[in-house]
Amino acid sequence: MRTIVVIALIVSLCCAGTNVIIGVQPLGDVPEEFLHVVFQGIDSVYNARVVFAGPIEMPQEAFYEPRTRYRAEKLLDHLNACGDSAWTKVVGITTHDISTTKEPYDDWGIFGLAGLGGYSCVVSTYRLGYGKVAQKKFNERLIKVVNHELGHTFGLDHCSTKTCLMEDAKGMMKTVDGETGVFCPQCRRFLLDLLK
Repeated sequence: MRTIVVIALIVSLCCAGTNVIIGVQPLGDVPEEFLHVVFQGIDSVYNARVVFAGPIEMPQEAFYEPRTRYRAEKLLDHLNACGDSAWTKVVGITTHDISTTKEPYDDWGIFGLAGLGGYSCVVSTYRLGYGKVAQKKFNERLIKVVNHELGHTFGLDHCSTKTCLMEDAKGMMKTVDGETGVFCPQCRRFLLDLLK
């Protein structure tokens, strides 16, 4: 926990002057190393101050018993209700599997979910291959998914430009791995104008 506090202080000093604050909210037990990766990822893309909250339990009302996973839209509701009002955006991080409804599926497993132009997003590490792929590959995937979902909260929709960070993965890790990790020029312009 001390490491997280130190990171928050470093971020506060490095990004003094920015008025965008992104809160990182661990949902359940999230390894500290994952939080370091999330910080690095957000810091590499967004002109924002990053703050870390203490972990909170996964809300029981979000649990979907038939598939033993959590409904992402209910996690967003929970983050909206318990997020700090000083934060511009909040990203929830969990190691549990998450899902949403995606036609024609009632319960579709996903990497993350965000409300377009909303306050919150949630990202799960469950499907990103931790322990099954090289650590560097896992870290890259986590950074891309976090920054993609945050992009949605800032109003960026899915992008048709191949390899853009906002390209729709359509549930395929191959698409995430093929992304460059940066926004295409059009998405970058939109975001820069917004964050000025």
